[in-house]
Amino acid sequence: MSKIFSFAVISDTHIRALAGDQSSPYAVNEKANGRARYAVGLIAAQKPDLVMHLGDMVHPLPHMAAYLPASEEAKKIFQPIAPDLHFVPGNHDIGDKPSMVSPAGAPDENSLSRYGETFGASHYAFRHQDVNFVVINSSLVNTGSEAEQAQRQWLESTLRAAKGEKIYLFSHYPPFISSADEEDHYDNYAEPGRSWLLELVAETGVEAVFSGHVHHFFANSYKGVPFYCYPATSFTRQDYAALFDGPVAPEFGRDDSDKFGVAMVDVTTAGHDFRFLPTFGRSLEEGAAFSGDALSTPQNLSFLTPHLRHDWAGIKTMPYNGPMEEFSRKEARDDYPLLRLKQLGIGRVRTTLKDIGTDQRRERMEVWFNQDIRFVLLAIGVPDVSVRKLLESHRRLIDTLDIAVSDFGTVDIDDVLGLASCHRLWISKITTSLSNQDAGKPFAHTVSCGALPAEIDEAAAFIDSLPSAADAKAVIQVPWGDDPGEILSAWPLGADRLVLNIRLAADNPAVPNFDEQAILKLLTSLSVLCASNPFLEVALDTFQDFDRGYHPRLGLIDRRSNIHEWLFDDTNK
Repeated sequence: MSKIFSFAVISDTHIRALAGDQSSPYAVNEKANGRARYAVGLIAAQKPDLVMHLGDMVHPLPHMAAYLPASEEAKKIFQPIAPDLHFVPGNHDIGDKPSMVSPAGAPDENSLSRYGETFGASHYAFRHQDVNFVVINSSLVNTGSEAEQAQRQWLESTLRAAKGEKIYLFSHYPPFISSADEEDHYDNYAEPGRSWLLELVAETGVEAVFSGHVHHFFANSYKGVPFYCYPATSFTRQDYAALFDGPVAPEFGRDDSDKFGVAMVDVTTAGHDFRFLPTFGRSLEEGAAFSGDALSTPQNLSFLTPHLRHDWAGIKTMPYNGPMEEFSRKEARDDYPLLRLKQLGIGRVRTTLKDIGTDQRRERMEVWFNQDIRFVLLAIGVPDVSVRKLLESHRRLIDTLDIAVSDFGTVDIDDVLGLASCHRLWISKITTSLSNQDAGKPFAHTVSCGALPAEIDEAAAFIDSLPSAADAKAVIQVPWGDDPGEILSAWPLGADRLVLNIRLAADNPAVPNFDEQAILKLLTSLSVLCASNPFLEVALDTFQDFDRGYHPRLGLIDRRSNIHEWLFDDTNK
C-alpha cells in the first residue's frame, strides 16, 4: 500500500462579518474568525494537494444582511489555501434542509443564486490523479424542487459513470448519525432521500462519504462504505454535550476546545486513512504568520493495548430540547475514543468477549477494524462450542483471545491447542483478594487480571509446557508502583511469551490514583522498555478515566473523551 496524495478537510468555520453581525447570541462565536485563520495556517503548513471545506463557511444565513460581508471575510481568511480549495454548501451557506421544525428556511432560488455568486456551483465533480471528488448540496434533498431533481439525475449519472474508480462524496449533512434506520432529526437526511443516497453510494462503490454539520466526530458504515463526520474549527454543538459524562465544557458545552481540528486524508492504492490535527481553538490574528512551532502532537503510544472498560459502542438518547430538537429525541454515540486511539497511534484494544456477541457492538467492531483497530477479547474460562463458532465466523476482527483462568493447573492443554489453531492466546490468571492478603492492611474485595509478580515462575512453567504449536503468552500484572523492567527481568522465558498488564489502579479500591506525572513517567519508561524488547506486549488497565466507582484513576483520555494535556509532547497545548 502506497500513498498517492493527501487532501485536507476543514469544516464549519462559521466566519462572521467584521461589523454589524447579529447572527449569533453566543460569545464563543466571536472567536470563529481567528480560529479559522489558525486552522487555515495549519492546513497550509501540511501542503496538501487540495482542500475540501465541508460547509458552513459563514455563520449568517443567506437572507441576512451580514451574509455577503461574512463571505468576503471568509475569502480573505481562506486565501492561503484558496488555489486548491473546494466548497461544499452548508445549511448556513444556502439554507436548512426541508423540515417543519428547522430553525431557518430551506434553500430557494434567491439563496441558491447568492451562494453561486459567492462560492460557486452547489453540486459539481472533478478529478485529481484519477480520483473522483463529488460534491452535493444536501440541503436540497427532499425539497421536491426542480433543483433537487436536476441534482439527483446528475449525481446518479456521475456516480454510475465512475463506478469501479475511486470516488469520494462530500455532503454537509451526514445521511445518519448513529444508525441507518434512525428517525429523522435536525442532523440527518430524512426519508426518502436518505435511503436513495445510501443505496446509490453502495451500488456505485463510493469509497467514503465525508460530512460536517454536527461539529463533532462520528464514524459509521453502510454496506461497507465508511461515513465520516468531522469536527468544526469554530465551536462545538452544545446539544451533543449530553454524550459525555465528564464536567461540562465552557459555555455549557459550546467551547470544548480539545475537539476542534482539521483532518488530513491520505489517499492510498488500497484505500485511504485520515489523521486528525487538533487546533484546540487557537486563534491567529489578521496579518499574523502561522508558526509551525505551535503544533501539538500527543505521544505515540503504539506499544500499548488499553482496556476499553467504559462503554465504547453504545447509543445514547439525547434530551429533547430546542432549538434543534424541541419535538423529538435523537440518538448518538460517543465516537471520540476511536479518534483518540488514532491520534495516539494505538492499533489494538482489549474488551470483553460479550462485545462480539451482539449485532450493534459487532458492527462497531467492523467500523473500528476498518480504521486499523484490532481487538483482544477477554473470556472467563475456555469458550464453549457455540461461542467458538461465533468467534470463527468473525475471526478477522480478533487479534487475540485473552483466556482468564482460576489456576494454571486447571487448564486443559487440548482446549488451548484447539483455540490456538485459530487465534493467538493470552492466558490470564484471575487474581482475587485471597491471592494477595496482607495482615497489615484492611481486607478489600478485589479481583484483577493476570498472575501476580510472585507467581511468575508458575506462569512461565505453564507456558513452557505448551506445545510449540500453541501461540500463547502469560499475562503478568504489574501492580501500581512496581517497576515493569524488574518484572520483565524476572521472567525466565523470552519476552515474546509475556504480556505485562500495567495497573494504574491502586491495590486498595478506595484509594485514587490521579498522579498524572507518575503515570506519564511510567508510560515513558514503558516506551523505552518496548523499544528494546520489540516482542513484548503491554496492556494498560484503562483507556478512559475512572472518576467515580471503585479504583478511581486516570487513563489516557478524560470523561469528555479528550486526550489528557500531559500526554502531549510539547507545552503548546
